[in-house]
Amino acid sequence: MALFIGLIATSCDKDEPGVYDYQAVLEREAPLLSAYITAQGLSDSAKFHQETGIWYVLKDSGDVAVNYLDSASTSGKVPIKNMLVQVRYTGKLLDSTVFEQNIAADSIPYLSLLPSETEAGQSEAWKVAFYPKLVGGFFEEGLKKGAKIRIITPSIFGYQNRSHGIIKENSPLDYELEVLDIKEPVKTEVKTD
Repeated sequence: MALFIGLIATSCDKDEPGVYDYQAVLEREAPLLSAYITAQGLSDSAKFHQETGIWYVLKDSGDVAVNYLDSASTSGKVPIKNMLVQVRYTGKLLDSTVFEQNIAADSIPYLSLLPSETEAGQSEAWKVAFYPKLVGGFFEEGLKKGAKIRIITPSIFGYQNRSHGIIKENSPLDYELEVLDIKEPVKTEVKTD
């Protein structure tokens, strides 16, 4: 939980003019997301993640658990590993406009859950889905290989107040994910002479 709450808290200072107010955005988008869940016929199957305001439907729990926690960590922080995920997905706006998908791709790349500044990564909503409950995720062990999940997220776990392609600022998003694989990045040794 600390990981995700920390992401919100580090950028939220209500006394500073022009700062993105996460709590106000959550409150403003909550009725919109609730109405969307109802309109999509998901009222009986969708679960609400209280800590984040994200709705989700687990369609298939998957079959292979993954160890997301780093037992070798001595930093004193929540010990999570950066994992690479291979996911077939569709991302939609709440008006059903598809903004991104890779369902027909022959070769689906691995994406980092905790990318460096130069790597491509995924939305914060994906991190909440993948990582275990201990660090703020949906599921006790985290998302498993083979899982299929639908995530309907407030904009704060999407692109926030930034536009991105056809996604307007403060747009809640609807993702359908199928987890093909999850693995740790290959560690390379640097030889020094």
